[in-house]
Amino acid sequence: MDNCNIYILTFVITALWDVVLRKMSENYNSLPSLFQADFMRYLQPYFKGQTLLGAALIAGFVGATTQVIILNLHKLPTTPRSFVTFMITTFIVSALYGFVMKFSKLFPDLVETYYKNLGVARSMYTDGVSGLIVQLTLLAVLYLSNR
Repeated sequence: MDNCNIYILTFVITALWDVVLRKMSENYNSLPSLFQADFMRYLQPYFKGQTLLGAALIAGFVGATTQVIILNLHKLPTTPRSFVTFMITTFIVSALYGFVMKFSKLFPDLVETYYKNLGVARSMYTDGVSGLIVQLTLLAVLYLSNR
């Protein structure tokens, strides 16, 4: 699959995960305690100010543009070793991409709610983990589509 299709698939996966995260955030108190991560509460004001489609499109854009950077630094993994280095690259780029989001001033609602409440280190961690979740989903979809 060429990179253009990977970017589109990443956009869709990230947008869909954003919808899932929104639903989890909106129903935070109803979630089993295992799934009650406190960062979800920080997303509640952000999601209240965004439509479902608007927030998903923003997330998809961020995921796809992050993927452009990642795939320019590392090819999709083909071996266990390249899987590990791909995931490390993903975590680092995703964690640092939050700075682009903050300093670009393109995402003021997200900065004033989520990033402000989480702080720098915690937001870098959650952004990095989000990148890993998207990549694992992407790799699973690619693997299953090739079978």
